[in-house]
Amino acid sequence: MKVIISIILFSSFTSSQNPQQSIETFIDPFSEVKSFRPHLTPHLLEIAKNGQNLTQDRKTQLEALGFNFNRPLISRGGAKRSESDGLNKIYDSGMFRFHYTNSGFHSVNMTDINGNNISDYIESLAKIFNEVSTALHDQMGYLKPPGDGYYESTRDKGGSAHYDVYVRNLSPRYYGYVQPEEYAQGKGDNERSGSVLEVNAFTSYMAIRNNYQNFPLDEADNIKVTAAHEYFHAIQFGYDGWEKPWLLEASAVWMEEEIYDYINDCYQYMKKWFDYPHHSLDEAGYHWYGSFIFFEYLEQHMGGNTIIRQIMEKSVKSNSRKKDGSHLAIHDALKQTGRSFQQALNGMAVANMVMSSLPSAGNFSYEEAEFYPVDGPAIFNVTNFQSGNRDTVESTNLARFGSQYVKIVSDKPVQVDLMSTSGSFSDLQLNAILKRNDESYLVISSPSINIDPTDLKSIHLSVVSQDSIGNNWDYKLIVKDGKPGTGSNVPKDFTLTNPYPNPFNGSVKLLIYILKESLVTVDVIDLSGRIVSRLHRGTLTSGNHQLSWNGKDEVGNGIASGVYYIKVVGPSTQEWRPVTFVK
Repeated sequence: MKVIISIILFSSFTSSQNPQQSIETFIDPFSEVKSFRPHLTPHLLEIAKNGQNLTQDRKTQLEALGFNFNRPLISRGGAKRSESDGLNKIYDSGMFRFHYTNSGFHSVNMTDINGNNISDYIESLAKIFNEVSTALHDQMGYLKPPGDGYYESTRDKGGSAHYDVYVRNLSPRYYGYVQPEEYAQGKGDNERSGSVLEVNAFTSYMAIRNNYQNFPLDEADNIKVTAAHEYFHAIQFGYDGWEKPWLLEASAVWMEEEIYDYINDCYQYMKKWFDYPHHSLDEAGYHWYGSFIFFEYLEQHMGGNTIIRQIMEKSVKSNSRKKDGSHLAIHDALKQTGRSFQQALNGMAVANMVMSSLPSAGNFSYEEAEFYPVDGPAIFNVTNFQSGNRDTVESTNLARFGSQYVKIVSDKPVQVDLMSTSGSFSDLQLNAILKRNDESYLVISSPSINIDPTDLKSIHLSVVSQDSIGNNWDYKLIVKDGKPGTGSNVPKDFTLTNPYPNPFNGSVKLLIYILKESLVTVDVIDLSGRIVSRLHRGTLTSGNHQLSWNGKDEVGNGIASGVYYIKVVGPSTQEWRPVTFVK
């Protein structure tokens, strides 16, 4: 008798932790699903954590599909894992055991070019999973997922201490999934190093397709992004399975890109995400996946891929089962380097508008910006300012941790003032993103900003909802006549003169006027973004300071002719100035 296994999942995501409410919209993912639903794992995770809250009728339905309600986490494990049905072969490689079959409904492709009686498809899976494992554990330093060796002998644990991967004929459109299975902490878990004291660690196993026919990428690339995404979930569950799904999903999409940068499957989530930038970074549903861009920004500008691991390590320190600790975990990880979640959120909001990979974009660049399938976020309002007018831009639909963008068109100076109309002033941040005619950028963050369009190519504003205490982020922007000269109407860190002479041959000088004593870093950057020479790092007192560069690198070697940038960074202000060196 052929057994058809079904999984019930949410057709709309929820972060409410109320599976009784969401189960009303469950569908059968093994049927011909017409709408796009990218991943099963978050739905299985929701059932695992909150399935005990379902009515008895719903539990009975799930039990008929293999779910077991006799343990704290609801899964389809027990005396036998549902995924093992029909699979009669195993292949061990590295830390993984692959369960598969050469016949029937779940059969893999039987091609065996090297004649070793192992399907080439299975060997390809093993090779890719070991690549992913090496990248995650040996290179990035993540702990291995908790092992299932402590299970009692009557339970199905795959027959070994390996991490189990079940290769099956999954429903169309589903790449694979991870099934949470059991609370792991304090259970003799010998895979953990002891450096992380888990509160909510889960064991798990994985299911992956037996073929990727009719999927958008070629077979190997489909396997790669699936392995990177889903195995990272297995690792995440070993840190904190109760962590918020948005963080788990967004960072798992980011991990696909981190390990297999050239595949770019993550691009599929970008257009819709950038169409709705005013939605919350952690909004449930499809938006989760597009929020990978936040982790892309963190990795590129706030600590490399190490910062993502540190977020998972920080997530362990708060009990996510009792409260949302996702934003706090990000903040605590960033705080180690003197940064904050709010800085990261605003930095990403600016970078999304700049949308450039050029060195002149500085800390607001993306390495692949020119290849992204978007040019930037949707513009909420375009204000064509006429001198003598007073224009008002109002919003009542900015969500928590969202961003809205306003474009100002004016040939006269304007002043922009931000007013919160619903809550604390600290709930919001106004960023002016000013593109100069020489393609460099000036970014000013202040509730009141004077903008002189002289020498500017474009003027954009971003309003960022950066606070999690309030529940309403309505605001007004007042646009009125300004004064010559661009700057915030509260003191910023410094002002710069243009470098001179420019172009130069011997040396180039730069005059910095420090408004208030502060830490300032001055670097020379080449077109690839590499620091050629550090001209200064340290505290500068208020007043004028002159710096110069002699066209040499850090060790005194001469550099090639070409365009370079002098980058000046203070606590709240960053500016770039292009210079041309001619031999």
